[in-house]
Amino acid sequence: MFKRTISMIAILMLILSGCSEKNEVSKEKPEVEAEKAVPEETGNVQKKDEVKKDSMLTEIESVKIPVTIEDFANSQPGKLTAAFSYEKETASWPSLHTLEGIESELTEHLRSVAGETDDVDQLFQSLIYYIGNSAYPQVVKELLEFKPEFDEPYLPEPEQVSEETVQDNAAPSKAIIMLDASSSMLLNVDGEQKMKIAKSAVRSFAKTIGSASEVSLYIYGHAGSQENKDKQLSCSTIDEVYPLQKYEEEGFYQAVDGVEAKGWTPLAGAIKKAYEVSQSLDGEITLYIVSDGAETCDGDPIAEAKQFVQGQENRKVNIIGFDVDEKQENQLKAVAEAGQGAYFSAKNTEELKSTVIQKWVPPGLIDIIGKQWSTPKGTFTVAWMNMDIHKMALKVSDAINVEQGRFMGAANVMFAEGLITEEQKENLIGKIEEHGERLKQLTDQLKEQKLKEIDDEVNRIDKKINDWAERMEKIRAENDQ
Repeated sequence: MFKRTISMIAILMLILSGCSEKNEVSKEKPEVEAEKAVPEETGNVQKKDEVKKDSMLTEIESVKIPVTIEDFANSQPGKLTAAFSYEKETASWPSLHTLEGIESELTEHLRSVAGETDDVDQLFQSLIYYIGNSAYPQVVKELLEFKPEFDEPYLPEPEQVSEETVQDNAAPSKAIIMLDASSSMLLNVDGEQKMKIAKSAVRSFAKTIGSASEVSLYIYGHAGSQENKDKQLSCSTIDEVYPLQKYEEEGFYQAVDGVEAKGWTPLAGAIKKAYEVSQSLDGEITLYIVSDGAETCDGDPIAEAKQFVQGQENRKVNIIGFDVDEKQENQLKAVAEAGQGAYFSAKNTEELKSTVIQKWVPPGLIDIIGKQWSTPKGTFTVAWMNMDIHKMALKVSDAINVEQGRFMGAANVMFAEGLITEEQKENLIGKIEEHGERLKQLTDQLKEQKLKEIDDEVNRIDKKINDWAERMEKIRAENDQ
């Protein structure tokens, strides 16, 4: 009995032992499958990383290093600096902390790049790719697209001098010029901004009429914006930017140059302002208005024009409608008629400039034009324009310096982090300096080109005036015989 019991226990233990081994084998099988799965999954991740890194290097290698001024103007901003402000990117005194705000992120990107390549050219391209200056497209294009434009004189032929161009032959003792600076003046005509064209025409007129009349300049539509929230501000702001006085070229030029088109069109308010100012003035007063649209501030410009001339035979309102539609033109015509003046239409650049001189300037002043309009050589306008070129070139240089400082900072970070050797660092710095010198040479060449364009334009106008003067003298001499 005892032996049988022992035998049964032994058999039971063997059975339990077998079950235990099966269970252990069963438990181990998923682990083995898991181990097999892990390498496969890890392999997939590695492939994705390789694709990502390959893509990153491909993008970096596609960075175009400028060799022409057009390349420079079309430079792409860095991935980490694209949102940096124009002011920051063109600062005359860059921050000492060149990588402030982006250093940690940049370091991680550069770590990835350095882990894939030790080629200095690629490392340099990665700096342009990540932290290139975002202001280049604006600051370089501003200089590249600059065109010298002088207010050319109207040089009439003899048959034009005899034409009756206005109702009266005498110039008014006082000329109040009003320039529309509403937002619609930001639109283009003949490929040029209307505001720019109108400024040139107004300067030409003031220079000519100013030989016989006191001149003042008012602007309207220049405050606020065209949005509804700014309507009250825009409609209530009419400013005198050149006080009534004898014409002085530099002061008038600067007054016009600073005008920016922005908001609504308070034509009625502008005429009312002229009326209020004129109450304390004596003599003939003519209000000259250049506008590209009708009233948009709920005023009544016809009523204001009537009030301006009421009981005053020696006052009038002359208007040039610049690129206006039929409805706008009808209102402007009615305003000029109510103001005892004339309305003229100008559909394009040449029409505006010729109308301002041929229709607004009294015939009695035509002979003075040749004397008043001397060559632009040696005038402040040329000096002013040259100064603009130097300012624009300096702004480009500032942008280059900002970028150079950032690149140098990045090279130092890479070396400090052990991402590049000292030799690589020195080679990288050489690349950075070479790049900066190339950009500065391109800027200097462009600056000299633009200064030459100014000289060429001055010489062209000078020759035009001299040829006209010689021809007129010859005609006069022939007529005197």
